[in-house]
Amino acid sequence: MARRWQTISVHLLSGRGETLTHPLGRVFILPPRTTFAALGRAIDIAFARWDFSHLREFTLDDGTRIVDDESAAEMRNSMSGPIPKTASLREVVKKRVATTGTQFAYTFDFGDDWFHLCTFEGYADPAEVYGPDDPSEPAPIWGWGTIPDQYGRRWNDDSGADDEDGPPPIDVPPALDRYARYRMTPALVDLGQVRTASAAGDVDALIDAVSGVDLVPALQQVAVAALSVHRSAPAARRDDLFGIIASLHYRAQDRGWDGDDLLSEELLATLQGRAEGSALRAVPVDLDELAVIMTDSIGGGEHEGGYLNTRTGQAIGSVLTDAAYVGADVVVDVEDDPDWVVVAPAGSRDGWQDMADFIETVADLDLRRRLEIAIEGTGAVRRFKDVLHQDADERTRQRWYLEREDRNLGRARALLATHGLRPG
Repeated sequence: MARRWQTISVHLLSGRGETLTHPLGRVFILPPRTTFAALGRAIDIAFARWDFSHLREFTLDDGTRIVDDESAAEMRNSMSGPIPKTASLREVVKKRVATTGTQFAYTFDFGDDWFHLCTFEGYADPAEVYGPDDPSEPAPIWGWGTIPDQYGRRWNDDSGADDEDGPPPIDVPPALDRYARYRMTPALVDLGQVRTASAAGDVDALIDAVSGVDLVPALQQVAVAALSVHRSAPAARRDDLFGIIASLHYRAQDRGWDGDDLLSEELLATLQGRAEGSALRAVPVDLDELAVIMTDSIGGGEHEGGYLNTRTGQAIGSVLTDAAYVGADVVVDVEDDPDWVVVAPAGSRDGWQDMADFIETVADLDLRRRLEIAIEGTGAVRRFKDVLHQDADERTRQRWYLEREDRNLGRARALLATHGLRPG
């Protein structure tokens, strides 16, 4: 059932000897049994006053002046003119203002004379105009206009002189400036924190580690950790990870490196609770290990690539299949086991393209040019690293290593998919 609380509009018409060209106003809703004292206090707060040590007075349309008890006694003891009709600020507004359209005045600070015209506008349900929680005091529900300073100050130490220099500029720290914040380059994600959170299955620590930082260079690495924490988290905490996993899904979808489409699909399937229904079979493979096998070589390039067990997820370098190199007691026999498949080494072209793609994202034009020259011809990798370590800033170097690792993990994920597998 709708409730009927009084609504009163208040226009500020003048103050400090000035009539306002564009009177500002507020509309208040009044809880039942609101007193004039409470209404006056609410008006002063809504009009940005902070010094409440001054007197206040309401004047009704019949001439009654509603003031504090001490002021009322002084008015009754006046030596000239008619003795005014007075009432206490403790009186309930509705008792004195009961008809819609009734107007009355409110004056605050008899020196500066902030004069307001108040009008009883009607009734409203607080649930509809204020919100689900009823206010305990009169509260503004509508308003307009620029509020003048209570003492006419233009800045903190303003003396009021027209020729006075203005205040010194206020410098807002970049971290607090909403516009500067968007222009700031965020720190790169700290994978140490991410992995620590993942190892502990700590939902809060993971959220903290991935918040406020640049995740894009390390999406594959962060997603592996996030999925691990999601799998181990109690059902009640998984909802807390929903936004993080959704964000990683969108970022992987947008980035589009090798394997990012597969990562995006896995993240989406996790959100939708259909990960177990994937067309790809989950195997407990270590993606980092598989990526190393695809990119590293041992013995001067004699042993490259390796093998993957499609049943167990075990990945080994090709050197472990060479008894002459590792010994008969260590060698792994892959010849007679159909579960083992070959892991071909990544082509040198992939490594060169990774460097070229990275160079395109370097903002420092001079550094970008030096890196472009470095990857021309043989020895490109060595020269690229030399320039990176000698001339690039720490963030650029760190970003390169994060991106290189992420691209390798993406290729490892793509390799698994060619065999109908996914990490799990």
